[in-house]
Amino acid sequence: MAEKSIFHYNVEPRHVDFTGRVSVSSLCDIVLHAAGEDAHHKGFGIDALAGNNYGWVLSRMCIELDYMPTEYSEFDVHTWISDYNRLSSTRNFILIDAEGREFGRSATQWCMIDFSTRMPVDMNTMAKAHEGNMVDCPSPCERPRRICAVESEPVLNHKVVYSDIDFNRHMNTMRYIDIIFDSMPIEVPEKLESWRMDLNFMKEAVYDDQLSLMTTAADNVSQYEFRNQNGDALCRIALEIK
Repeated sequence: MAEKSIFHYNVEPRHVDFTGRVSVSSLCDIVLHAAGEDAHHKGFGIDALAGNNYGWVLSRMCIELDYMPTEYSEFDVHTWISDYNRLSSTRNFILIDAEGREFGRSATQWCMIDFSTRMPVDMNTMAKAHEGNMVDCPSPCERPRRICAVESEPVLNHKVVYSDIDFNRHMNTMRYIDIIFDSMPIEVPEKLESWRMDLNFMKEAVYDDQLSLMTTAADNVSQYEFRNQNGDALCRIALEIK
């Protein structure tokens, strides 16, 4: 049985917003970077899959934070794979600050796609790699919740452009997050401290798509849904402020 991997990060000026604290999209980017680094070091990263024209795609994610790290602070990301099945694998994260306190946790679910067909690949093709790298430790938080459809008038429209697209040739996860924060009153990120975010990805947003953002709010939870020009739901996000 494998052990958790640990990666060290600094909150650099490029990671922070006007509050001097890490932005939500930058923090998620760091967490997903740790996932990529670990997969690469263990032999099943994007470079290893490229020979078969396969790639990893994030299908669901949740992340919880107790407080927002400030500029130049340091923390470690502990990451491990706890389980997998034919359709997806679960990768988990714990964030530990310089004083040894756990201040964040995340669970992510990944699938593998064939880039020639844009269809899922049976995860059992990676059985040997997974079995040698499983950690006997459950997810540190409730796994990503299923988010229901959001019905509202569009609050924002966005055309998918060059800077939105990542190496998988679809819109990057962090762009979805930045766009929902662009739609909020500035006081929300200014006062944000303890929160949980869930993300569900249903369909890819690709170059030149015309996106509409729907949103609803109840109590301390705001929900968002991105749709393309055909009305297809692409991504749903729920932000719970604690």
